[in-house]
Amino acid sequence: MDINRAVDDEEIVVGDKVDIVTQTGLVYRTMIEDLESNGLFLAGVPQRKGQYMNASRDDDLYLVFYRETGRFIAHMKVVALENRGPLRYMWLIQKTHAQKNQRREAFRLQVSFDVQIFEFTENIEQGIHYVAHESDERAIESVNSRDISVTGIALITKKKYELEEKYMLSLHLDRAPANMGRRPANDTPALHLTAVVKRCIPWRTSNTFNTGMQFFGMTEAMSDGIAKYVLNEQQKQIKRRRRVY
Repeated sequence: MDINRAVDDEEIVVGDKVDIVTQTGLVYRTMIEDLESNGLFLAGVPQRKGQYMNASRDDDLYLVFYRETGRFIAHMKVVALENRGPLRYMWLIQKTHAQKNQRREAFRLQVSFDVQIFEFTENIEQGIHYVAHESDERAIESVNSRDISVTGIALITKKKYELEEKYMLSLHLDRAPANMGRRPANDTPALHLTAVVKRCIPWRTSNTFNTGMQFFGMTEAMSDGIAKYVLNEQQKQIKRRRRVY
């Protein structure tokens, strides 16, 4: 399986200490032991509490490795397993080029609110919209946010989204997840932004995903608005923690 690489793509190399993320969301640590000329990677089957990771031929995995420039994630497939004495190994093939994890230049605020995901069209108008009658039926999903920054957002989704696909997000920043499905009687504002998928990996259970999207096409005013929201919410969280202690 050939992977089309850009000049600046990061490559997995022998000796890399990597994290393996299974489809159930479990994370294991192992190392790349060898690389064949046909593109197959050899890695030890990792263990946890003396038990080998449950791996079978044709399993899909995510491989996470690190460089000075950041954290990279590649989609892998198990093509063979073998025993070498008491040790177990797996041969992996790379299905996608390594994607750099979403940028961390901006502070990321852990916060949960209602987000709707819609199909992307070229005539989408970004900005504040009043959406009391926004239809859940048109939305691909109504989900919760996990965190947000000026550059992007992390969502907990039931659907697996393809990398580099574009979507329109409707962010209800003042609507907590407990209110999802109960639309307010009066018009309430939502922030409409376009975003592109940069990460979609299993999240804790096999039927949810940690989906990272990077915003694009924002005006300076919208960027400043998100920055102000993040700062205000951060200050509120700090005050709440101080009251607890």
